[in-house]
Order: sequence, then structure tokens, then C-alpha cells
Amino acid sequence: MSDDKQETPFFELADQFIDLANKLAQAEGSASVGTALRYAAARYNTFEASLSTKELAKDEAKMTDMLCDDFREMIKVNMQDYIQRLAKKD
Repeated sequence: MSDDKQETPFFELADQFIDLANKLAQAEGSASVGTALRYAAARYNTFEASLSTKELAKDEAKMTDMLCDDFREMIKVNMQDYIQRLAKKD
């Protein structure tokens, strides 16, 4: 079966959220936008998790751990990237 839907690559989607966050930060400040973005991600990820299980209450801890592990790994990768970029500026 042919799937005509074109999926936007992962990093392009992320860049769209980052672009919006940067625009919002001009008026609201980075701290407020960062907090709002984390809250929005938590809400959407909870919605996403609810679609992947029939027993969310039973799977809550497992889903929470999985999402936290994913986020922690993404933070580590991006922190290392920023550390390297900042080191190049010196």
C-alpha cells in the first residue's frame, strides 16, 4: 500500500519548535519560554503515551521512566554540543 503522506524529518520538526521558541523569547524571555516548552512537551508526551497503551495507569511509571530517559539523553547530547561550541569561541 502506498503512503502519500510526506513526513518531515525529526530535526526539521525540532527546528520549527526552536524557531518559534526563539521568536517568543524575544518578547517573553528565554526562561519563561523554556518553562512553557517543557510543560508543553510533558503534556504532549503524556498524550502520546496514552495512545501507546491501553492501561496508562498501570504503565505510568514505565512510560514516565522511558520519557525521562529519552529527555535526559537528549539533554546530554545537546549539552555536549554547546560545550564544544563554547570551547571553540574561546
